[in-house]
Amino acid sequence: MKFESADVARYYDQNTRSFLAHGQGGAQGIIHRAVWGEGVSSREDAFHFVHDLLRARIAESSARRILDLGCGVGASLEHVLRGTDAVGFGVTNSGVHADLTRRRLGGQATISELDFCSDPLPGPVDLAFGIESFVQATDAEAFIANIADAVTTGGYLVLCDDFLAGSAGDDGGAGAASDRWVREFRRGWRASSLLNPATVDAIAAENGFELVEDRDLTSYLELDRPRDRALGLLIALTRPFASMSARLESHLGGNALRQCLKRGLVAYRYRVYKAVG
Repeated sequence: MKFESADVARYYDQNTRSFLAHGQGGAQGIIHRAVWGEGVSSREDAFHFVHDLLRARIAESSARRILDLGCGVGASLEHVLRGTDAVGFGVTNSGVHADLTRRRLGGQATISELDFCSDPLPGPVDLAFGIESFVQATDAEAFIANIADAVTTGGYLVLCDDFLAGSAGDDGGAGAASDRWVREFRRGWRASSLLNPATVDAIAAENGFELVEDRDLTSYLELDRPRDRALGLLIALTRPFASMSARLESHLGGNALRQCLKRGLVAYRYRVYKAVG
C-alpha cells in the first residue's frame, strides 16, 4: 500500500490543528506518543523521553548540525536544541507544519518545505532524526539514500517509529503484513514504509549505515487509556463512513495501530544508525 507525498501532506494539513487542540501533547506542540520509559514520572517527561535520548546522543557525539526529518510543528527540534550551540534544520512536506514551525522557532532553525525522499536535504549534518515520520516515507529506499547524501561520515541517523514485528514481509503477503489491523493502520495514517527491522537494516547497509542501537519501546506506551477504548467504540460505529472524513480516517488508523501494538504485529522502536561510509 503506497501513498504519494501529497497524500501525506494533505493528511497533516487537514488534521494538525485537531491534533494540537485535542491531543494530550497538543499544548506543548507535540503530536507524537508519550513514552513512559526509565526515570519518567510525569506526562510531560514522557513526551520528552525520546527527545532526551537524542540529546544524549548529540552530547556524546558532539554533533553540531541537527536535521529533523518530518519536523511537525517544531516542538521536537526546539527541545533537542535547547541549551546547546547546535544548528538546527527541519524539513516537512506540510505547508501547515512549515508555517507553524517557523512561527515557533523563529531564527533557531532553518525550516524547509520539501519531500524528504526526493528533494535535496540541508547538509552536511552530523545527526538526522525522524520521530514517527519514516513510516510515512513514500519510498524507504529513496528516503535512506537521500539522507545518506546529507549525513557526514561518522554521523548518525535516528529513527523512532513503528516497525513490523518479526520477519514478516512488507508486500501484503503472509504474516503480520497481511493482517486487517495492519492494513487499516497503513491506510488511516498513510503509512507507505511500515517495514520489518531487517528490511530497513539491509537498506541502511546498502547506503553506508550500520545499526548501533536498537530499543523496543512498545512496553512503555499507553495502549488502554479510557479515551483509547472510547475511540475503539467510535470506530466500530463509524467505520463505514471513515473515508468521508480526514479526521475519522486518522482515528481509524490510530485505533488500528493500537491493536497492532497490543497483538505484537507492530513494535515501536528507537533505532540508531551510524554513517560508516
